[in-house]
Order: sequence, then structure tokens, then C-alpha cells
Amino acid sequence: MKRQLYFFVFILLFAGTRIYAQATANVFIENLNTPNPMVIDGNIMYIGIYYEDKVVKINLDDPTSPPVDVVTGVNRPYGLALKDNILYVSEFGGNRLSKVNLNSSNPTREIVLSGISSPLGLEFVGNDLYMALEGDNKIAKIDVSQSTPQLIDVTAAESPFEIEIINNVIYFTERFEGRVSKFDMNSSNAPITIAQGLSYPSGLISYGKELFICEAVAAKVSKLDYTASNPVVSDGLISNGFNYPSGLAVNDNTMYVTDFFAGSLLKADLAALSVSDQKKNKTITAIYPNPAKDVLNVRNASSKDYKIFGMVGNLVHSGKLERDAINVSQLAKGAYIIQIGDFIKKFVKE
Repeated sequence: MKRQLYFFVFILLFAGTRIYAQATANVFIENLNTPNPMVIDGNIMYIGIYYEDKVVKINLDDPTSPPVDVVTGVNRPYGLALKDNILYVSEFGGNRLSKVNLNSSNPTREIVLSGISSPLGLEFVGNDLYMALEGDNKIAKIDVSQSTPQLIDVTAAESPFEIEIINNVIYFTERFEGRVSKFDMNSSNAPITIAQGLSYPSGLISYGKELFICEAVAAKVSKLDYTASNPVVSDGLISNGFNYPSGLAVNDNTMYVTDFFAGSLLKADLAALSVSDQKKNKTITAIYPNPAKDVLNVRNASSKDYKIFGMVGNLVHSGKLERDAINVSQLAKGAYIIQIGDFIKKFVKE
């Protein structure tokens, strides 16, 4: 018991920051044939293979093993989202949203919603699944807990491609407009542009306080600080393997990039930085509110995985961050320790 208490005293005094900057992306897996954006669950990555009308899975711990088909017959799969072991797929060519029960011994496609125009990026916030509807020039959502989900409009957008939701703000790429915009769901204001002049911006993902953007036609991945009042676009990842980067995903401190025409998956270690870059791009993880009642928000998380300990070192809760937030309503009132990557902090549950 004393050893556990000494451990927490030590980590509370000395832990809590993560630093990052530009990194190099190297080819991780080849011969995927038009891979699109992906979703990660533990060491398993699901990837939509666009021109083969299927979704495959790969083991990130064993990249030499061939991809395994998860579901076939999905019409030009693009966006993927995962919740409760149900894989949701936007079928760009079929103008519909489908789902696949991964618990099934023989997963098959089930149509959730049809009659939507050119669905692309997908993002979950709780039970709400947000989707970029390029053909309808809007971002909409459905509640997947409903037996018959109804489409609800969220905001207008010009040919939205990919979306990323951070603290109730939707960031989205508008590829034909060459820009990134944002929409604050707490406000009635229209979306605003935060970056423009981009070359066919497609994939979008956040890491720390930065958004990474696939500029597909320019064959590069750029980034911007979304917390800045006037964000400046700069090089995010560098690689000789980029041809037409389309999708982005992050798992802990590793970023993955699908390259559509190169047919490859690339990976970059975001923790492998030079000293000068570390000094320029220091970011600090924070939690709020503290004390917390129902939801604990996390800013600049260096990992999606979290653990919550009692004050004597017992693990009481763990999981993955969902849109930079943790539901703590089930915890009893009292003091706890939260660990996210190398960030460790005491908080109080009201």
C-alpha cells in the first residue's frame, strides 16, 4: 500500500506534459488498392477499400499478415466509425449509411439510412453519429440508439469531406473550396473558414492542439493550430511515400496515413522529435472541470487511452476518450487519479 502511495506522489510531482511537432511518415503496409480513411480498435485497424467495395482489417502488431475481409458489397466505402463493436460505413457510391455487427460470426451489411447524397466522413459523439454529406452540402447527424434513426441537419457546408469534433466544435474540410472550416454547435452563428488555399483537403484528424490535413493533390500532410486566433498552415508530416494522401488516424503517439493511389498505409511516430521542435511546440494536457460532476473534459491529450485510480492505487475505471471527454457520472463522490499517456492528475468527483 505504501509503495502505491509513493508512486502516486512521485508521478503527480513529475508527470503531466507531452511535446510533439513535425514527423516523418514511412510506408507501413503496401498493396492495399485504393485505401480510404480508417478506424482503429486496439491493435486492429479497419480500412475501406474504395474500388473493391469492401472493408478489411489488419493487425497493427503484425503488418506482414495479409488483410482480412470484414464485409463486402459496400458501394464505394469511405467513412468508418466504430461504437459498441458495431462498424458504421458511409457508402459514397450507394448514397447510404450501413452498419456491420462485428460480434457476428458472419458479418453482413445492414442499411441504417438511405437517400442521403454522397456521404463521407463520420464521427461519433455519444450516441450521435455525425456525417459529412457532400452531395447535400451539409453536416447532419443521427442517434444510433434509436430503432429508426432520423436525420437531423447540423450545419450547412460546401461539399464537406472529413469531419473532426473537438469540444463541441465541428472542424471540416471542404475539398472543392480548398479550405478548412469550423462550426460551434453551442452557437447559432454560421461556420467560419480557418484555412484556405489548400490543395484538395481531404482527411482530417486532431493531435494535441493541432489539426492535421491531407492535401491530396499536393501529396502532403499539413497542420495548423486550431486554438490560434489566426491559424497558419505548415508542414505536418513529411514523406517520400506520399502520392495522394487521403485518410488520417491516430493511435497513442502514432499517426497513420492512407495513400489512395499509392495503395499504401504509412505511419509516423509523433513522439520522435528534435530538441528544437520540442521547445517550439510544447503543449500541456489539462482536465476540466475539476471538481467534475458528470463529464471530465480533456484538452491536448497525448493518448486516447485513460485509466482512473482510487487514492490507494486501485484501478476503478478505464477506457478510451470519446471526443476528448470522459463520462465520470458512475464514479462515487471523492478524489481520484487520472492517467492519460504520461499525464497524471488528481481530480475530484462531486
